[in-house]
Amino acid sequence: MYKILEKREIAMRNTWYKIYAPHVAKKVQPGQFVIVRAFQNGERIPLTPVMWDREEGWIVLIVFTRGKTTMRMALELSEGDSLLNVAGPLGNPAPMEKFGKVLAIGAYTGIVEVYPIAKAWQEIGNDVTTLHVTFEPMVILQDYLENAVSRHIVEPVKLDPRFDFKVNMKYVTKRLVEKVRELLESENWDLVFMVGPPGDQKAVFEVVREFGIPMRVDLHPIMVDGTGMCGACRVRVGGEVKFACVDGPEFDAYQVDWDELIHRVGFYSKMERIALERYLEELKAKGVI
Repeated sequence: MYKILEKREIAMRNTWYKIYAPHVAKKVQPGQFVIVRAFQNGERIPLTPVMWDREEGWIVLIVFTRGKTTMRMALELSEGDSLLNVAGPLGNPAPMEKFGKVLAIGAYTGIVEVYPIAKAWQEIGNDVTTLHVTFEPMVILQDYLENAVSRHIVEPVKLDPRFDFKVNMKYVTKRLVEKVRELLESENWDLVFMVGPPGDQKAVFEVVREFGIPMRVDLHPIMVDGTGMCGACRVRVGGEVKFACVDGPEFDAYQVDWDELIHRVGFYSKMERIALERYLEELKAKGVI
C-alpha cells in the first residue's frame, strides 16, 4: 500500500499526488515511469514521477482526469488513503548527453514528463527552452520550469464554450504547430524533444522534418503491464516492432510509424467512453454529481 501524503487540484483536470513509494524514489531517473493500480480490480495506468526525494521516499505524480479510473482517483481518494500498487521505476531513463540547444515541448500534460528530463539536461550543460501549449486553465508547473531551464514559454489557448473539448483540441494543435514553426525559423536548434498526444507529436514532427533537426519523442501507446510481457504497447520504429515500455518510452521521431501508432491508441476509445458514462450514471444515482 502506498500512502497519499498530499493531494490537491493544481489546474483544471490536473491533480497532484505526493505518494510514499521509497523503492521508486530510491532508483527513478528522468524519463522513467511507474504503473499504478489505485483500486481493487481496477485498471493499471502508466504515470510519470515528476519529482522525488530519495531520502524521504516520496514521488509526485500529476494525473490528468480523462477516463473512469483517473476520475475515480480524483473523486474517491483523499490524503491519507493509499494506492494499491506502484510498480517501477520502469522504462529506460532519458539519455543524459550534451546535445547543445534543445527545444523541449509538452502538449497538455505532456509537460509533466518534460519537466524532469529538461531539468536534468539543463543541469548537465545543455541550453534548454521548454514550450508548454495547452488550454489556459490547464497550465501547470510554470514556476518550476522557469527555475529549471534557460527559458520557459507558455502558450495558453482559450477554451471556446461553443464547442466540446475534442473540437477545442484542434485550436491547441494549431497554436502548437504555429509556435514551433516560429521558433524553428527564428533560432538554431540542435535537438527537439516532445511529449504529448500522438496526433500532436506527428503534427510537430512534420514541421521539424522540414528543418532537418533531430527529434526525439516519448510515446504514449496503450500499456498494460509495463514489462514487455503483454505486448499492448508495441510500436513500429524503423520498420521493427518495439515495445514502448522496455525499448522506450523515448524514440527517434524520424523512425516512428505515426499513422499506425495513432490508429492503435484509439482501439478501445469506445469501451473507455462507455465505462466513463456508466461511472457518471452511478455518481448521479448516488447524488454525487
